[in-house]
Amino acid sequence: MRTARFRTSDSCPLPPAARAATRAAIGLALVVTLFGAGCGGKASPFKPIVDEAPHAVAPTSARIEHVVLIELLDPADAADLKADSDRLIPTIPEVRGYVSGTPVDIGRGNVSRDYHVGLIVRFDSIEGYKAYLAHPSHEQLVQKWRPRWRKAYIVDFAP
Repeated sequence: MRTARFRTSDSCPLPPAARAATRAAIGLALVVTLFGAGCGGKASPFKPIVDEAPHAVAPTSARIEHVVLIELLDPADAADLKADSDRLIPTIPEVRGYVSGTPVDIGRGNVSRDYHVGLIVRFDSIEGYKAYLAHPSHEQLVQKWRPRWRKAYIVDFAP
């Protein structure tokens, strides 16, 4: 029996690093969405990324997952960026779920680790996402950390 193979690397317009970052972001988003944002059985101080009541979202709204992978100029700043994100992002009312983390090496060569901090932020709607972008806590975070990024790879998708 023959197995079909799809070769996206030749036809994809993104450079290899961007393709790897996209795969990493989607993989991280799927893992967090499927398994939640708790830490070793401890209660998380943040809003859970796993829906407690999936029926609570109005059928006319479009849930949005905002994934940000940040490579810093100084990798030693990762803990501070994560701490600032953990302090500021959950205070924004429109945020329905949030998780942050750093790369995990489990020995898979095809998993991107070319970032220092990953964030996933969930919104109930495009309007909520836009309100988050304009919120003073988000603006404060971006204003402080954008000059310290080497690059950021941002992916928004609706599950």
